[in-house]
Amino acid sequence: MRSHRGQSFVEFALVLPMLLVILLGVADFGRVFHAGIVTEAAARNGAEAAAQEYLQQKRGPGTLTDTDYARIHAVALESICGEADRLPNRALSGGSCTMPAAAVCIHDDDAELPNYVANGWCGRASSGAPGECSQISAPWAPGKLSAALPYVEVRVCYEFTTLFNLQDLQLPLANGLSLGNVWLQKDRAFAVADY
Repeated sequence: MRSHRGQSFVEFALVLPMLLVILLGVADFGRVFHAGIVTEAAARNGAEAAAQEYLQQKRGPGTLTDTDYARIHAVALESICGEADRLPNRALSGGSCTMPAAAVCIHDDDAELPNYVANGWCGRASSGAPGECSQISAPWAPGKLSAALPYVEVRVCYEFTTLFNLQDLQLPLANGLSLGNVWLQKDRAFAVADY
């Protein structure tokens, strides 16, 4: 009668790498899901904060200036950065967030809007966004919400780093696998309702 003891060790050694990949994949899925929720919340909160600031600025003198638009952008970006505090790759530079990358655009029908677009206020904060953030660099098209109310649109892009980075891993039967960083992009619009 032969011992099967060595066979169990060999089988375990063959199965262990697959089990580890599955375990780390499940953990990464949970982490990317959490990062997606935080990124979405950052976009939503940034749009809401910008809409509230827009409303406060409009209640003042009525016509917005470049200084007013700059203040609205700063409020939105500060809100996004604060919400993104829970993200592991959040990066600061000069007191403002560089990761996640964010851009803000205010869609209204003020006489100042042509100056707003001509002065580059739509998406100004996205100048340092990586090329993978395709949604941030996309054109700002009006009409996302009802044209009856002005609204603020915020775009956020975050680079999620996986637990392990496998590029072009060759598997049996001519299959391949590439696992690397994931770019999460969220876009939220918030109407400015003045009742």
